[in-house]
Amino acid sequence: MSRTATQTSTTTHPQDQLIQSISPWVVSLGYQIIHLEVQSHRQKILRIYIDHLESLSDKTIGIEDCVKVSKKLSDLLDQLPEIQAALPGDYDLEISSPGVDRPLRFANDFERFTGRDVRIHVYRPLTSEELSHPIYQAKNPKQKNFLGTLQGFQEGKVVLSIKTAEYTKNSVEGIQLTIPLPLISKANLEPKFDFEESDERE
Repeated sequence: MSRTATQTSTTTHPQDQLIQSISPWVVSLGYQIIHLEVQSHRQKILRIYIDHLESLSDKTIGIEDCVKVSKKLSDLLDQLPEIQAALPGDYDLEISSPGVDRPLRFANDFERFTGRDVRIHVYRPLTSEELSHPIYQAKNPKQKNFLGTLQGFQEGKVVLSIKTAEYTKNSVEGIQLTIPLPLISKANLEPKFDFEESDERE
């Protein structure tokens, strides 16, 4: 069975083994696991964030999707030794949408959301070769956080367009940087808020 949700990701999370074990069941319903949280203090909760597979990328996750996945997993999860080890005894299962700041972990995430603004954190400052921009790296040698517009994914690197006052004086597009996927510790979509539409309604 295909495991679309277990492709090469930004980093190895402690919950990755759980994701890999659960993914086949979720994929069989047409979804992928974006993120998973285990809460073992006081109230025990297994919280799973899902999204449609890439072929259904134009749809958003609704309540009916969460209910469908919850029903599928409710009995199956108790069969997994990993679940028993992480959450012994009774626990609550919560299935949720990724939210407006959807995490980006897989290579196809960065391709799927090309054109969207993203916020990326890296483990360490990047070299000029890794950024593919020696001048920018020389002026920002310690930078570990980036905010820009996704331009796709090429040869194992995320392509990011950023705009700063220094680099947009003569260019509307800004500059393009590359960020190696294995060096990304966290990446999220930057929430979009349509203030203009809201103002018109008022």
